[in-house]
Order: sequence, then structure tokens, then C-alpha cells
Amino acid sequence: MRGFVTWGPDHQAVLLLTVAASAALILSRQRLKGQEDRRIRRAIAAALLGNGLIALGIGVIQGHPRIPLQLCDLALMVTAWTLVSLNRSVAELAYFWGLAGSVQAVLTPDLHDPFPGYWWMTFFLGHCGVVLGVVYLTVTGRVEPTLRSVWRAWLLTNLYAAVVGLVNWRFGTNYGYLAHKPMQPSLLDYLGPWPYYIVGMEIAALLSLILLYVPFSLARRAAWRAT
Repeated sequence: MRGFVTWGPDHQAVLLLTVAASAALILSRQRLKGQEDRRIRRAIAAALLGNGLIALGIGVIQGHPRIPLQLCDLALMVTAWTLVSLNRSVAELAYFWGLAGSVQAVLTPDLHDPFPGYWWMTFFLGHCGVVLGVVYLTVTGRVEPTLRSVWRAWLLTNLYAAVVGLVNWRFGTNYGYLAHKPMQPSLLDYLGPWPYYIVGMEIAALLSLILLYVPFSLARRAAWRAT
């Protein structure tokens, strides 16, 4: 059976659906209040966690158990946590990790199973679900990153890299893609061979966080000038 094809018809379709769903959330943001807001937040959180737990169980049944230590796994957890708790500090991390990590994963999936295979479904449900969860938090005013939070997210990302780097060294895993590049084409292909591409990842991560902060900085400056 032919494997997943990056930017194939199924990939393009799921990207368009994610963009359309994000646009719908943005356009309907004024109506996302009260009980409806709580219902949507809890539904997205339950879908994210349920999808992740089922995937872990299926992996065990198929003889391929894994520990959810990819950065996108952590983005899923903090996004679900924020959707339920509305913790502002965690919301910032969900915003940065959810968009910088999960958007990249959706654009260049490290995926082998084609549509409509189970792993295709769970991959895009998880990653696109995180993106939609972060979009929801953002358009409903739950995310207000500062320049300080950019550096905090970058430091936490480096802490993550240090921890999973030790895990990779001890168990021969590839969390964070620190041991080798993904099998599918990705941004890392343009950053040189191992270990030099890790430096490129550091720079790209910081630039991504800064770019994600820029809209908030511009909005605050515009509001300040209007007063």
C-alpha cells in the first residue's frame, strides 16, 4: 500500500478544513461566551485527551508502546489543561508550543500511514485539534503573551530538549528529532546534517516564538496610540 504523500490530496484537504475551522472560530468569536464557551472548551479538551489516550492504547496493543514525549505531545497536554483551567501562564505556553510546533507538524507531517488509516486520523485529529484549541483560546482573549513570555517559552523548550536528549541517549529514541531528522521531508532538511541542524532548530524556534508574539505587540502599540 502506498504511504502518506506530503501535500497530496488528503493532506491539502485537511489543511483547508483546519483553516476553514479556524476562520469560523474567528468570525464567531463574539458569540463564544458563557455556557457555550465552557461547552466548547471542554469538548475540545476531551477530544484532544481522548484521542491521545486511545492512540497510546492502540500502540500498546499493536506492540509499539511509546511515551508521549514529543513536543507536540506536550503541546496537546498544556492546550487541554488551558482549555479547562484558563490558566494564563499555561495559556502562553500552549499558544507558543501549539502554533510553533503543531502547525509545523501539520505542514510537514512525520507520517507513514495514508488516508483513511487509523494513524493518519489520530495524527491530524491531535495536531489540528491543538491548533484549533489554541486559536479558540486566542480569539476568546485567553492568550496575552509578553516579550518575557517569549523568552520563558524558549527556555522551557530548551529544558525540554535537554531532558529528552538524555532520554534519547539512554534509550535510543528520537524525541524532539534530536537524534536524527524525520523520515518525511521537513524544515530540518534545510538546516544541514546532524548535529549542526540542532543549532538551526534553536534559531528557528526562537524566531518562530518572536513572530508569534509580534501581532500582540503591534496590537498593544496601536491601542496605546489610540488613547
